[in-house]
Amino acid sequence: MNSMIAIAMARLGAGRRLFDAVGFVAALLLLAMLSWSPAYAIEIPSDDEQDVLVRTTLMTFNDANMTGNYAVLMAKASSQFQSQITAEKLASSFEGFRTNKLFFESIVTDDYDSQDKPQIDSEGALVLSGVFKNDDMQVKYRLRFVQNGKDWKLLGINVDAHKN
Repeated sequence: MNSMIAIAMARLGAGRRLFDAVGFVAALLLLAMLSWSPAYAIEIPSDDEQDVLVRTTLMTFNDANMTGNYAVLMAKASSQFQSQITAEKLASSFEGFRTNKLFFESIVTDDYDSQDKPQIDSEGALVLSGVFKNDDMQVKYRLRFVQNGKDWKLLGINVDAHKN
């Protein structure tokens, strides 16, 4: 009888050790999952960082339009943007800004209204849109950025400017 109790206790001990080991591994996995941030969990930059992105991008865009040289805009853009478009194509696409002298260096220092809440779209891009306006001009923009390394880089640009 004592041997049956000893066998039962041995099995119970082995089962308990197995249960403890499984519990320990499960706890480690849970801890690891909580500490890892998924690749798709991109954080929206602070308001100040968004402001810098908007203003510097639009100023670089405006400088490119004023000079007809889109090389700097291209150099500051994401690798994805650079692989899809050329400086010549940008120059052609934005010829209307040069022809109509839609230069807005002064307005980009003004306050602006965000049209939509900043968001990360389904492709993982940060989308910032808004409007600058004063008595002379209105500039609407929709900018898309992706992270290349730790930096946000231009992925897409849509700007509509007109004089009032």
